[in-house]
Parts: sequence; C-alpha cells; structure tokens
Amino acid sequence: MDDKDRMIITLKRQNLALWIFLVVITILAVIGIILQQKSKYKGAELDTGNILGQRMEFIVDPAFVLSLPEEYDSIREMSEANYLKYLNRAYILIGTYPDCEMIKISANVERNEYNWSTDFYCDEGELYYSYFKDGEKQGRIAIDVSEFQKEIDWEKVKDVDVDVAIVRAGFRGYGSGDLFEDKNAHDNISGALDAGLEVGVYFFSAAINREEGVEEAKYVLNMIKGYDITQPIVIDTEIVYEDSSARSNNISVEERTAAVVGFCETIEEAGYTPMIYASRDQFIRNLDIDSIGKWEFWLAAYDTPVFPYHTEGYQYSPYGYVDGIDTQVDLDVWMR
Repeated sequence: MDDKDRMIITLKRQNLALWIFLVVITILAVIGIILQQKSKYKGAELDTGNILGQRMEFIVDPAFVLSLPEEYDSIREMSEANYLKYLNRAYILIGTYPDCEMIKISANVERNEYNWSTDFYCDEGELYYSYFKDGEKQGRIAIDVSEFQKEIDWEKVKDVDVDVAIVRAGFRGYGSGDLFEDKNAHDNISGALDAGLEVGVYFFSAAINREEGVEEAKYVLNMIKGYDITQPIVIDTEIVYEDSSARSNNISVEERTAAVVGFCETIEEAGYTPMIYASRDQFIRNLDIDSIGKWEFWLAAYDTPVFPYHTEGYQYSPYGYVDGIDTQVDLDVWMR
C-alpha cells in the first residue's frame, strides 16, 4: 500500500468519524429538546394509590349502550348515568330526558357550586330551610311580602329568626301599563327595619322595553328615599299565566332583556345592588343570560332545581307560615 492509498483510507476514516459525531450531536440535541418540553409541561407524579379502587367516569354513545343485550344491564345503567351527568354539566334540560330540549350552558356566566338535593335543609330544631356547606350554616332565612300578607307583626317575625325581608315596592299594571305603589309598602319597610331585619325591595315588572325598565327603577328609587335599604332592589319579571292578555307576556327575549338591563343599570348607578328574580325557565328561555349574568340572581323553584348559574337568593316555597303573618308567605334562603 503506497502513501496515496494510506491518505485515502485516512480521509475516509475522518469523514466517517465526522458523520458519527454529527449524528450523535443531533440525537443528543433532539433528546434535550424532548426532555425540556416534558419538563416544561410536567405535572405532579402520578400517585396510583389515589386512583386504585375508584370507579372511573366515562362517556358512551347512548345508542350503542341501548343496543346491548340484557346481560349488559349494569353497563347500560352506568353508561346512561354518566351520559346524563355529562349532559347536565354542559346543557340545561327543558323537559324530561330523552324527550327534552337542550340549551347550552353559557361559558360567560358564573356557575353555582350548590348540591341542590343535599345543601338546603332544616337544621335540627329549626323551622325553615337554610344553606349548609360542609356541615356549616351559610344561608339566612328571608321572606318576601306584599299587601297580600295584610298587616304584619314584624317583632314576631324577627323572633322566629327571620333575618331578611324583601318588600314589594310596587307594580306595573298588566294592561294599562300604569305604575302603582304597594299599599303596605311603607308600613312593611319601616316595620321590618324597626324590628331589626335587613330590608330590600322588589318591583313586579310589566315593562316591554328598556325605557320602561328605567322608568320602573326610578319609581322605586323615589319611593325608598329616606329608608336604610341594605339588601338588593329587585326586578321581578315573569309570564303572567293567569292573564294571557298581559302586556309583557309576548314580548321578545331581546325586549324583556333590555327592560331588565335598563332597570339594573339605573339601580346600580344610584348606588344600590340590583337583583333579578325569575324562575329557572324564565332565566333560561325568556332572558339573554349573557346580558344579565353580572347581576345577582334570585331563583324561584318549588321542587329540587337544576339550575347551573350563580344565585344569591332561593325562593323554595310560596306556602310558608311565619309567626306574625296571618296568611301564607314566600320562604327564601338568602346566600348573601
């Protein structure tokens, strides 16, 4: 082998070493990038002891589950239960599943964390419902009253641990559209305040547009001058089922929402807390929840509700009896 051959062999070896070096560097670089990304997104180490023995939730196509033979009944029941849980977290079901209307839950409105079937009950020795979380009482007893409750002995009401009174300030006529003051509003506000209750007021609305919502708010603000109103000023907007000709029954969602927004903005600008009273279906079907979701809600529901959004008041019965009131009265749990 002469010098030329030796030189060729040496060059080949050097080229091979260079290629090997480059390949190794490339592999190490790739590994470094992968480890860096894994480290960047790495969470806590999996502790298998926390999940062993627990049932893992899953979602299955309900049509497939229904097609399974009888020996798969337990799987069918579990799958359907999980599917319904998924639906209730993503949709509001109007009607009975599966023959129901599904309305997507808004991502823009704060949800509540209540377990409606377990968090509201009467504590031992108590007369009225309250809100309990982790065994601690966090709600208060409230009632809402109007001239229909006639003369009220507010000292007796206070003695049975009612904390909050929401008094009807007035209403708009179903047909005429005129504004009226509740006949007992001033007596109820002053009587409740003198007895040591916290007081808010509500107005039964029949507004059909923003201008009328503003008008109703100004009417209430003028009526409560001089009173120490520390609880919300509420707009009560609802379908009047006992009078199909009521002026606000057939307005659009946009018109009803505009009336509520006009009321709440006017109350807020005056330095008070606005609140919206409605049933679940009224909130869901007849109002634009995104436009009103920043204000407090007062939910009326006389069975176990399925309501995803925040609510600061919960009217659970229209058939309550309270010492000091001769008629039936609405009972509420107040979470504020």
